[in-house]
Amino acid sequence: MAAAAAAAAGTGRGLWGRLRDTRLARWTHSLLQDYSSSLQDAASEARRRPALTAATLLTLGLGASLASTVPDLDSLESAAVAAGTELGQLPPSSRSPRSERHVLRLLRLRERGRIRVRNLGLVAVATAEPHGSDPALYSARCPHLRPRWGLGEVLDVGVWGRWWLLRDALRDCDINEEEFGHLPERLRGMERRQLRSEHNERLHRERLRPVGLGERG
Repeated sequence: MAAAAAAAAGTGRGLWGRLRDTRLARWTHSLLQDYSSSLQDAASEARRRPALTAATLLTLGLGASLASTVPDLDSLESAAVAAGTELGQLPPSSRSPRSERHVLRLLRLRERGRIRVRNLGLVAVATAEPHGSDPALYSARCPHLRPRWGLGEVLDVGVWGRWWLLRDALRDCDINEEEFGHLPERLRGMERRQLRSEHNERLHRERLRPVGLGERG
């Protein structure tokens, strides 16, 4: 009789009533309670320590921004090709030798398939491998002959979607510093205050002004 009464009571509760008594429903309910308690504790802790909470949120946001903008191998190869095109449009005498060496080395390694990019979560590291991925050489496959820590020579570091060593190498890429190597040390550089562009432009305009001849008395 008791079993029949329990069965009748269970039938009368309907489908949702029977689902609430299942093991999955009880587990989900306890999980939601745990999350609710954790959120309440976090909110009360944030009210007690607002500065620490703001610093934590800022750190998490910065980490998420870094992780979402880590560059890859395609971006490095595209940047190297674009840099090579930019240097190719400059006269050979005005190219920076440092920029040209760096870009040409990247392009040669790219053609041989020897550039590897490793995503470390927040940053990417581009390295030069001793061998490409295609040759099945013993020296390329043997783990004892590979570079230590699995890294070759570091070529660049990628952060926030940019490759910073390549960016630094392209700075003043249209200035050939070796062209001024024969000059004294004090003449090899020029400070900003020595440019005086407005004064130079005014002198240039005065030089182009037609000369008027006075009438003879």
